[in-house]
Amino acid sequence: MNKLHSKRILAVSLVAAAIFGASATSASAAEKNGSDIPVYLIDAITEETFPATAVHPFDYDVVVSASATNPMARFQCSADTEIVRTFISPVGSERLIQSWTASAPSGMIPGSNKEIQQYPMTLSANINGSVMSVKANGGTYSAGLACLKYNGVAMAASGLWFATIDVKPVTGEWTARAFETPVVVPPVDTNLTGEIALEATTVTAPEGVLSLSVPTGASATIGSPTLVDGLSTSTGTLGQITVNDGRVQSKAGWTLTTTVADFVNKADATNTIPAKQLGVAPKVVSTTAAGVTTAPAQVAGSATYPSAFATATANTAVGTTVLDADLKFVAPADKLAGTYTSKMTLTLASK
Repeated sequence: MNKLHSKRILAVSLVAAAIFGASATSASAAEKNGSDIPVYLIDAITEETFPATAVHPFDYDVVVSASATNPMARFQCSADTEIVRTFISPVGSERLIQSWTASAPSGMIPGSNKEIQQYPMTLSANINGSVMSVKANGGTYSAGLACLKYNGVAMAASGLWFATIDVKPVTGEWTARAFETPVVVPPVDTNLTGEIALEATTVTAPEGVLSLSVPTGASATIGSPTLVDGLSTSTGTLGQITVNDGRVQSKAGWTLTTTVADFVNKADATNTIPAKQLGVAPKVVSTTAAGVTTAPAQVAGSATYPSAFATATANTAVGTTVLDADLKFVAPADKLAGTYTSKMTLTLASK
């Protein structure tokens, strides 16, 4: 059997005094899974703490300590405790004895003040009930130890410790889940707090304007032509344009459309290529307005102009939107090579 290196399996929220014979009493606020305090799984042979990822055979000898650093740290039952039992139960049924899936008698330290040291957590040892159904079916359970009274039919005032475990069907191999300790928020002392009513006065912002900003002398180069399926294909970008909507009162929304003229050969004006050969894919570079969307891309070779470029929904927040577009120009195979020019006109309109 490989010896496991000492390592914490569960996060600490309360650590017992790390000296031989010290006791760990139940916390006033239970752990997130319902256990009074975190529990630490120990190899019964090596007395070393298992790592959090350890997988345990169904019948492997595992014991539990109240401390991550001291395997002998003790658990403390309340004064009304008569007997203690290990148990396996559905999650959430730890305090419902009649709902336990399996259990087994355990014991307290003789002559102690109802303390337990290293209680057993070997799943197969829970011989009362249906322990083999846990192995066969697998699933998520709680496994631990309970302090009981009235000959074991009721929970004692305190003393319930368990881990949440995941069991693999058929083999019964299992792993304990890490504790998640809840954050305890201290109560508010009303003598140290006070309230002040606040009232703020505002003024109405002036109605602004809707505007389109295109850089002076703006031009777009569609270059680096290559042959794609035998057709000259060039690409480029339109360049950034800006829509500024300052109409904070009306919030009417807007629509931006484009028209494109046919392309004319610079060397021979009689040689033209129709505008439908230009593909335009609008995109938003940035915006401070809500409700701005771009139109679907126009596909080179079947583009239709005029076409929508972008739009802003009415009654949404106003602001500044920067737009651009990817361009793709596909020349028909029968057109002469050369440089062709055209012009795109962008028109901004209020809805």
